[in-house]
Amino acid sequence: MNSQPDSETRTLAASNNFTPKASTLVLILAGCLFSLILLLFLFQNILQGKFHQSSNGTQANNIDARVVTTRTQPSAPKTSLGRIFLATDRSNSKKHLKQIGLAMHNYHGTHRVLPPGRTETKSGHPYHSWQTYLLPYLYRGDIYYQLDFKKPWDDPRNYKVFQQEVPEYLNPVIKEKIAPDGTALSHYVGNILVLKDNQSLPFNQITDGMDNTIFAIGRGNNFHNWGDPTSLADPQTLIGPDRVSAFPDGTQALMSSGAVRFISKNIDPAILKALSTPDSNDSIGDF
Repeated sequence: MNSQPDSETRTLAASNNFTPKASTLVLILAGCLFSLILLLFLFQNILQGKFHQSSNGTQANNIDARVVTTRTQPSAPKTSLGRIFLATDRSNSKKHLKQIGLAMHNYHGTHRVLPPGRTETKSGHPYHSWQTYLLPYLYRGDIYYQLDFKKPWDDPRNYKVFQQEVPEYLNPVIKEKIAPDGTALSHYVGNILVLKDNQSLPFNQITDGMDNTIFAIGRGNNFHNWGDPTSLADPQTLIGPDRVSAFPDGTQALMSSGAVRFISKNIDPAILKALSTPDSNDSIGDF
């Protein structure tokens, strides 16, 4: 009888005794490392979008993931078609601001005061924003009543609500609509000199005139979620030749009367100051 193993047996034995070379192991490890880095790169936005829990159960400070600051100053369109698109976007933005203004007046008609710019907890943590309180008056009660008002806006229980876009808070000319954390942005900001912290101002305290006082204004960059209570600003800090504006030559502002006015980025600073304050008795010329 032949005692030599057949060819199949020899092949199996050889495979069982195979020992990879060191260079092969290095290549395998390098491939695994490359794959891991590639996966992290591809899914970085998802990883950033997670609501991180702080020790007290609320979202930790993750401001960069909630704010979009990448937009640059738009240039004036050079073609007739581009100018038509810009005019259409400007008209739609004006319509959205008018809807916000109507909601403001309806809120005041119900409560006899404007909504507070933001509310805060006793410890000073931002709670909810004026844009959240306006939702029922924008016929967005379906979003409003999903919120847990026993919790701050950035509590994880409210996270899914703030992922929902509110069309009235979006300027059609601006393409950025979602923050890296997955929450929906607003392109409009309240005038912090009128919509104050934990205060509700009645119309009769706007002594400079309703058509001469800014309620809210379109911003060109640094967009926050519509429910973010810190989305307030002095209009004087948003408009100027060195600021990013919503449109090539300026931005639109909602006045207290409900009218929408276009404000040039080259407006006289003294006039802008007068338009920003509700009771300074400053004189306002043409703008």
